[in-house]
Amino acid sequence: RIQILFEENEVEERHSSGLTSYLFTMDTMDTMVDVDYYVSVDGLQWSPGQIPVKWVTIPLVFWSLLYCIITKLLENRCYIKIKDKTQKVLRFSPEYCCRLVTFIHGLVVTTISAGLHIKHGPVWDNLGLDNKPIHNLVLVISFGYFIFDFLWCCYMRSEGMAMLAHHVVSLFGLFYSSYYQQYGAEVTAVCFGAEITNPILQTRWFLREHNLYNHTMGIVNDYIFVFSFFFWRFVVGSYFLYRATITNEVSFKSTF
Repeated sequence: RIQILFEENEVEERHSSGLTSYLFTMDTMDTMVDVDYYVSVDGLQWSPGQIPVKWVTIPLVFWSLLYCIITKLLENRCYIKIKDKTQKVLRFSPEYCCRLVTFIHGLVVTTISAGLHIKHGPVWDNLGLDNKPIHNLVLVISFGYFIFDFLWCCYMRSEGMAMLAHHVVSLFGLFYSSYYQQYGAEVTAVCFGAEITNPILQTRWFLREHNLYNHTMGIVNDYIFVFSFFFWRFVVGSYFLYRATITNEVSFKSTF
């Protein structure tokens, strides 16, 4: 956001270099106007009909490197002592490391999406608008993560068709919004609603791995998960779906 000082009847802000144009006619002297000013930040705004290759490869490489780093850091801690006998137990398995990456992705995406919607208002007040750089940031982060996780699942053969189909649908939604530069608010809201319970779900799995699930911590975590899942997906999500259904701002016909 910027502040622009206008003198009497001064009008213009020119459309150039991908910057959004505004037209004002002011009848009073020295009027301060607070304006949303959307700029292209490090290439995070692009024209519809394309996705810069770097914004697919950079997040993919980031999540892959993060997985490798976590695996390397934990590889020397795979031996635990049980009943006074040292046994080789692969506590920090590849799945453990991958779930840590998933946990981090959930925290990052929900934090950015929450800040975005706090600043610009609820998603149902911003339906059908073109993407902003902050929307594209969430999209490319999640796009890279889902490519990484999809490839990991295929390589490890750890998931069934249901999870793979879930990843394909998620990738399609992220690709659609990124490619057509539309519905960024809607897709980031879906990312928030879907990912906000993911760290809680991963925590449940970690507690089971460390034999802590049957303790108070596991019970509290389950209650938080059930409440969060119900509230964000059934309460807020249902209202969001209702508002998106009745509005004329959301239409996929114009993009195909």
